Amino acid sequence: MSLSKRERVLKTLELDGEPDKVPIHYFGFEQTGTSFQAFSRSIEKQEFTSFVNNRHNNKKYYITEQRFWNLDIFEMDPFGVNKLKIKNIEAPPDFPNSYISVIDGRIFKTVKQVETGMPYEWYVGGYFTSKERVNELWDRYGKPSERINDRINYSPQIWEGFVEAVSPYFYPMVYTPLNPTECLFEGVTMARVAYFMRKDPQFIHMLMDEYTKVDIEIIKRLNEAGVDIVFMGDDLGYKENPIFSLKQYNEFILPYHKKLFQKCKKFGMLSVLHSCGKIDQYVPDLIKAGLNCLQALEVTAGVDLKNLKKHYGDKICFMGGLDSSGILTFGTPEQVFEHVKNTLKIGGKGGGYFVGPSHDILNIPWENILAMRSAIEKYRDYPFN
Repeated sequence: MSLSKRERVLKTLELDGEPDKVPIHYFGFEQTGTSFQAFSRSIEKQEFTSFVNNRHNNKKYYITEQRFWNLDIFEMDPFGVNKLKIKNIEAPPDFPNSYISVIDGRIFKTVKQVETGMPYEWYVGGYFTSKERVNELWDRYGKPSERINDRINYSPQIWEGFVEAVSPYFYPMVYTPLNPTECLFEGVTMARVAYFMRKDPQFIHMLMDEYTKVDIEIIKRLNEAGVDIVFMGDDLGYKENPIFSLKQYNEFILPYHKKLFQKCKKFGMLSVLHSCGKIDQYVPDLIKAGLNCLQALEVTAGVDLKNLKKHYGDKICFMGGLDSSGILTFGTPEQVFEHVKNTLKIGGKGGGYFVGPSHDILNIPWENILAMRSAIEKYRDYPFN
C-alpha cells in the first residue's frame, strides 16, 4: 500500500489506523539561525531548490525546504500572511526603540540574533495593562475584528490551484492569524492577567472573545475557499509547568478554544493546535473541546509522549515530539538518530502521529539535521519492526 501525501495526512489525523508511513511535519527553519545559514550553503539546498505554479492565478510558491524534508503536511496557503491589517506604533519611552502592535498591545524590539547577528523581532513587554489603554488604541485604530483584511480573495479556484501545485510535495494546512491566549498574556502581561482574573474577569473574557472572533471569521472564509485543515497557535506552557492552573484554563481559555474547534467541526474541517511547554494536564479538556491534533510535544519542557499516547492515543492525534531545544541541538548525531528511532516507536504505534521537530529549527548543527532527516526516513515505514 502506497498512499498519496493527502491520503496519509487525513488517515493519520482521523485516527484511521496505521498508514503506509509515519507522516512528516516540520515548522520551518528560523531564517536568522545558524541552521538556515548552513542549509543555504548546502549541496542539498541546490538539489531541492524548486518552485511550483498555481495555474489559476499564475502565482509561484517556493517549496525548497518542504522538498528537503520530504514533508507530508505543512502550514502554508495562497492567501498570504496579511489576513489582518497590521498596524504598529512607537512604544512609550520606557521601551526605547520599540513598537506596539495596536491589535493586541504586545511590544517588540528589533535585536540581533545571538549566533548570527541578524535582526530579530523580540517580545519585550505588554501595553494593555489597563482597560483604558485597550480602549485608547482600539477606539483610534479599530478592534482586531475591524482590522480583518477584506481585500484578500478567498477563492475556491485559488485554493484548488494551490493544492494542485503543492500536493505532490506536501498537503497544506492554513493558519489562523491570532493566537488568543498569547495575545492575552503578552499584551496584558502575566502579572496583570493574574490580577484581572481575580478583580475583573469580564475584562479577560472581553479580550479573549475579541481575539477568538477574528479567528472564527477567518475560519469561515477558509471553509468557503475549501480548506480542510486549520492550524492554530496558542502557547499554554512553560518549561516544566503549564502557564495557567487547570481552574483558570477551564474558566478563561477553554471556552474560546472550544468555540474554535467546534466551528471547525461544524464545517467538516480538522483542527491542529500548536502549544509549547508542559501542557499534559490540558489534554483531556482539549479532547472534549473537539481538538483533532496537538503539535509540539516539547520534551525539554517535560511533555510525556509515552503517557499521552497510552491514555489518549485513540482520541487525539499527536504531532512533533523531537527535542528541538535539547537533543537535536546539543546531542551527537548518534544520539539524534537514537532519539528519532525511539520517538517514532512511541508516537507512531497504531497511527495517529506525525513525526518532526517540536518547534522551528534555530541553531541545530547541520550534522544533526542530516542525522534527524536520515533517521526519520529509515524508521517511518509501517509495520514497525
